[in-house]
Amino acid sequence: MQQRYLDIYDLLLSPFYFILILYIAYYYKNTKLHIYHKKHYKYFLPALFCKIFGSICLCLIYTYYYDGGDVINYFVSTKTFVNVLLEGHIEKLFDMLDYKTNNINYILSSGNIYGTLEFSPSDYYALFTVSLTIPICLIACKSFIVTSMILASLSFIGLWKLYEVFIDQFPQLTKEFAFAIFFIPSVFFWGSGILKDTYTFSAVGFYIYGLYNYQILKKRNFQYLFMMIGAIIIFIYIKPYFFFALLPGSLIWIFFHRIKNMKNQLLAAMIVPLLLISTLGAVVFLLNNFGEYLGEYSLDNVLNKAVKTQQDLIREQYGGNSYNIGEFEPTISGILMKIPAALNLALFRPYIWDARNPVMLLSGVENLFMLSFSLYILIKVKFSTLIKSIFSHPLLIFSILFALFFAFSVGLTTANYGALARLKIPCIPFYLCSLFILYNLNKGSFKRK
Repeated sequence: MQQRYLDIYDLLLSPFYFILILYIAYYYKNTKLHIYHKKHYKYFLPALFCKIFGSICLCLIYTYYYDGGDVINYFVSTKTFVNVLLEGHIEKLFDMLDYKTNNINYILSSGNIYGTLEFSPSDYYALFTVSLTIPICLIACKSFIVTSMILASLSFIGLWKLYEVFIDQFPQLTKEFAFAIFFIPSVFFWGSGILKDTYTFSAVGFYIYGLYNYQILKKRNFQYLFMMIGAIIIFIYIKPYFFFALLPGSLIWIFFHRIKNMKNQLLAAMIVPLLLISTLGAVVFLLNNFGEYLGEYSLDNVLNKAVKTQQDLIREQYGGNSYNIGEFEPTISGILMKIPAALNLALFRPYIWDARNPVMLLSGVENLFMLSFSLYILIKVKFSTLIKSIFSHPLLIFSILFALFFAFSVGLTTANYGALARLKIPCIPFYLCSLFILYNLNKGSFKRK
């Protein structure tokens, strides 16, 4: 079965494409250094290497350890579409990509000369992911590892844009931000393969970079608007809840940036509570009124899914790999009661003693670091000082809001540690960046104590 995914072509093509990618990256880095003389570009090649390394590891683990799974399914399905394209049947390709016509199985069943589809034809989230992967697989000559390497390299651009936003605001933390965004093992492992998470995580970087330049720096350039629109399209057609996780923080980031520049501080202080209430109301309004476009991610469905997930944990088939945050009702008040438990699960679990395999153990070590760092800051700095520090910088507010909101959503609706380790990767860099910023803003408190 393994020969179906990895063969001699991967062995022959991978080194060639790897050298080509690094050459292009090396040329790009030197060009940027020559023009801008920015020291943070010393992390460019190591960060890209980690990203490519993670994509290769993901291919090997899904092939030889899991012997199948989402990564394999997406690649096999993409390869099928590429086969249709290479046969010159472009009209068939467009028929297959149109999930509304449901012609995929009909076309594939006629002789089955193209391959198989490893997901339901009605799953348009998966279909859109495959659609984005088709040109990459074509360039990679249908090689599993090369497709993953190219996708990892392209998605890296979005993360680099995210990195540049943070260091533009806090240039003294280039090393810390590089560690948080690029060098966390679970992040560059789960965020580099042929998965929905790779596309959406990179889109987060493009969205924030476009928002920062277009709204905060007021660079009215079309390319920044295009980045935001493109990222939102990816969110809507792959994981719509990403957009609604980013929306509250985005609005507050923009508004707080405006408020911070106001000369009348008393008026600014009076506006803050109204701003928070208005933002919360706007998000709830959008979730309620755009539920038909969100499908399974609508507010009602998310609440019911959270309860169903919790009840589903009593099944023996999950074994020791599941977690339970207790019973709750599918209402807003019932969900809010589970905020502490859900945040603890998403940010700090699995603990090391929860690990049942090497992948979980690695995640446990990372979580131990984040928990220790969080407790260190809470113990060393007064709570009132922390709150004041958070509200002192709009980017920090956005980063913490997105990290906590996303962590809460994932912790509440995920059934087991295996899925949790993969789904929570977007919130890890933001949470760690927030901790590094808080540490930097309160260095005086640490030195005094």
